[in-house]
Amino acid sequence: MLAVQEGSARHRWSTADVEPRRALTYWTEQVFEARLEIDSPARPCFSGQLEFAQFGPAGLFIIEADAQIVRRTHALTVRKQVPGYLLVHMRSGQLQFAQYGRKACVAAGDCALVDLAAPFEMEMTRTRSISMFFKHEWLRNWIPAPQNIAARVLDSRSGWGAALAAALASLETAHEEPLALPEGTVAEQIAALLALAAGPTGQPMTATRKLFNRIQRTIRDRCHEPGLDPATVAAEHGISRRYLHHLFACSSTTFGSELMRMRLELAHRMLSDARFDALSVSEISARCGFVEPSHFARRFRKAYGMVPTAFRAARRRTAPRMSAVA
Repeated sequence: MLAVQEGSARHRWSTADVEPRRALTYWTEQVFEARLEIDSPARPCFSGQLEFAQFGPAGLFIIEADAQIVRRTHALTVRKQVPGYLLVHMRSGQLQFAQYGRKACVAAGDCALVDLAAPFEMEMTRTRSISMFFKHEWLRNWIPAPQNIAARVLDSRSGWGAALAAALASLETAHEEPLALPEGTVAEQIAALLALAAGPTGQPMTATRKLFNRIQRTIRDRCHEPGLDPATVAAEHGISRRYLHHLFACSSTTFGSELMRMRLELAHRMLSDARFDALSVSEISARCGFVEPSHFARRFRKAYGMVPTAFRAARRRTAPRMSAVA
């Protein structure tokens, strides 16, 4: 399950496809590829089903299963690595969850974040849940310290927690009709809502890291400017250009690499969005801060495996057809 290849089609697994006596073994070894230790009081007649779909940079899971006890031990984290986070939204049932020395009771409607790279233990009633999987490095572009919010309940009754829960609930039927935005953009919106719901808890502890993340936000906000350079960004944050380069070096990257990555991500989002089809590739190149379309095409191909025109053409070929409006 965790090794499903990318693609927009939904994949489905169900214990109904095997003999009842093999159901729990199938659920543990085939569906979850033995990355978890799973037991159930319903072992003799256990039932569960899982649907998965790639959702841009994220993965969408819809799971319904009988009561379970689920553990990811230290030995499993070493032997079968899963470098990512699972954002869980409980649709029904209840989940008792422990990780990083914290314990949480996640009721129907609430959300919680699980660090799949670290040991944890869960005990749940029969549940139905909607979850999104984010790779570690991708989510850290939105939340500097996601591990700080693992095993903490994100209350769905008010504020940004309510908005996050509502957005996740809407994904349950996302396959039934075309989305108004590309799936990758929707995944970004979910990550942004998670950051808002987490609040200060998801922020790093050091002042240096906070400064670096502010600088990254500035680059993201201004990456469309062709002349954006280290001196300009350093001046905006009241530091020297040399210290700015030092901050990037401490994070094993460079100003130029981050600026290029953010420009390419912006271009990828625009080329993935049918609303921008009226713009030529050259116009998108300019809107993303590139001076030369040829330079943009080379960089885009290196990052995404094809030139922008081919990427857009492939997206158009695979896009679901809109139903005619009477």
